[in-house]
Amino acid sequence: MRFTGQLQYFRSPVDGRLHPCAVCATDTGPEPKPLIIEVSPGAMSDLPGAVALTEEMAAIAADSGRSCVVLRPTGRGPGSVYQNYGEVDVLEAIEHVAAHHAIDRDRISITGASMGGAAVWYLVSHHPDLFAAAAPFCGYCDYRLWEKPGGLSFHMHPWEEASWQSRSAAFLVDNLRHTPLWIVHGEWDRAVGGGVPVAHSRQMAELLAERGFPHTYTEVPGTGHDCRTPEIWKQVIPWLLDQRKPESPAHVSLTAHTLRHNRCYWVEIDQLARCDSPGEVDARRLADRLTVSTEGVRALSLGPLEAGAAPEVVLDSQDLGRLDPGRRQSFRRPDGVWERGAPLEGEKRHGCSGPMGDLFFDGLLLVPGTSGSEEEGFFNEWVAGHAAAYFRSRNGGVHRGGIMGQNTVDLPIVRDADLTAEDRDGHNLLLYGTPASNSVMAEFAEHLPVAFEDGAVRLAGHLYRGDGAAVFALFPHPRNPRRYVAVHGGATPDAVCWGSHLDMQLLPDYLVYAGGEVLDWGFRDNDWRPIQPVMKSR
Repeated sequence: MRFTGQLQYFRSPVDGRLHPCAVCATDTGPEPKPLIIEVSPGAMSDLPGAVALTEEMAAIAADSGRSCVVLRPTGRGPGSVYQNYGEVDVLEAIEHVAAHHAIDRDRISITGASMGGAAVWYLVSHHPDLFAAAAPFCGYCDYRLWEKPGGLSFHMHPWEEASWQSRSAAFLVDNLRHTPLWIVHGEWDRAVGGGVPVAHSRQMAELLAERGFPHTYTEVPGTGHDCRTPEIWKQVIPWLLDQRKPESPAHVSLTAHTLRHNRCYWVEIDQLARCDSPGEVDARRLADRLTVSTEGVRALSLGPLEAGAAPEVVLDSQDLGRLDPGRRQSFRRPDGVWERGAPLEGEKRHGCSGPMGDLFFDGLLLVPGTSGSEEEGFFNEWVAGHAAAYFRSRNGGVHRGGIMGQNTVDLPIVRDADLTAEDRDGHNLLLYGTPASNSVMAEFAEHLPVAFEDGAVRLAGHLYRGDGAAVFALFPHPRNPRRYVAVHGGATPDAVCWGSHLDMQLLPDYLVYAGGEVLDWGFRDNDWRPIQPVMKSR
C-alpha cells in the first residue's frame, strides 16, 4: 500500500521564518493516532527523499495493521545533531503536526540512524516525559568514546567538558526509566568516515540493564554502519507504535546538568546547588507518602500528581507537610535546610540560567557596536560577521566525533544604531565592543558587571590584565527576565579577534583571554556572581 506524503512548512517564533518538514499519515480520521518521528541528517539536503521515507514508514505501519502519522523534521541542517536550534525545530514540528492531525500525545515515539541515532539519544534523555519509546540505530551518546592516538578525535578545551557531559545520554541514563528503547548497532561499526563505534550502544545497553530499565539491544553480526536492515526496520516501526508512556508514574528519576532540561513528569529542578555540576532527584510516591532524595539540587518543584489523597512530603529525610496533588508546589534550601517557596526573583532559573549554549534556543541577534571610532567599528563588525558564518559551518562547536556539523541557522547581524526597541528587549543579544563603542552596551552598562580599561578587563570585581585582554560573558537581560545579554569585548579594538574561532555553544558563563592565552573561565552562581575563578586574576 502506498501513501502520499507532503513537504509542509511551519513558521518558527524563534526567527519568524518558514521551516520545512516531511509528513505522511495513514489516514486523516478524527481518532487520535500515534506520532512517529524520524530524525536523520539527510532530511534538509534531500527534501523529496525525506518525504519518501515518511511514505515508506507509513506503509510499514499500515501493512502491520496500525495507523499513525509520520514526521521527519530537518533539525535546521545536516550537522545540528538536533540540538539547540535543531532541538527547537523538532518541538515546533511536533506542534505543527498536532495542529493539523489528531495526535495521541501519549504515543509519540522517535527513531533515527547515525547522527539521527545520536539525536534520538539526546532528545529522549533531555525530554524524558515526551516520548513513549525510542529506537536509536548506530547512534553515539558519550563524547569520551571518540578516541584517536593522542586523545579524542576532536580537540576539547577544558571549559567545554561540562557542555559535552550535559549533552551525552551516558550521563543521563536515569532519565530513561520510563522510555522503552530498542537499540540497534552493527557489530563491526567503528569511527571510520561517518561510522560510529559500537561501544556507544554496548555501553548504554549495559547501563540500562544495570538499572533494570526496559530495553532491547540488537547487534547486527558482520555489519558495519549500515545496520538499519529492512527486516529490523519492519519490526521496529510497529513496536514503536505500540508503546504508550505512563500518565503519572509513581517513581520518577531526573538528572539535569543545566536548567534548560530540568523536568521529568511531576518533578522539576528549579536550581542546581552548583551551576558547574549536575543535580539529581529520585522521587517515589507510595500511598500517602512522597519520598524525595536529591543531590546537587538547591530548589525543586513537585506536582501536579495523579488524583488522590494529599501525600506527606519527605524531602531528603526532612518532613515538609502535605502536598496538594492538584498543583505544582516549590521548595528551596538556600542555607541547606529545605523550606517551601520558589527561588528568589533575579536568581537563575529555567530559561535564564546559562551557560552560553542556552542563548541558542530563542531568537539571538549579533549586535556589533558602531558608535565608537572607525577602528573599533571595523573589528566589531568583522568579528560578528565571522561568528555568524563560523556558527553555521561548525554548529557552534557541537559536532559528531570530529566531523564538523553544518546547520542552516542564519544568526542575524544588526548594528547597534539600527536595533529597534522591540528587538532590543525581545531577543537574546550578543553585543560586540565596549560601552565606548557599542551604544546598547552603554545603555545597559550599569546592569552588566563588566568594564574595560587600558590593558585590562574587569569582570564582577576581578581584574584581568594582559596584552589585548578580552571577555566573552553571559548576563540576564536587564529588561526581559526571559532573555540574555552576552558581551564580547576587549581592552583594545582588535582584542576580540583572538576569540573569533570560539565554539559558542560549548562556552561556560564567561571566558577571559588575552591573545592566545586564556586568563580565566567559569560559571556564575545562582545569584549570577562568579563561582571561585578557575584561574587566578592577573
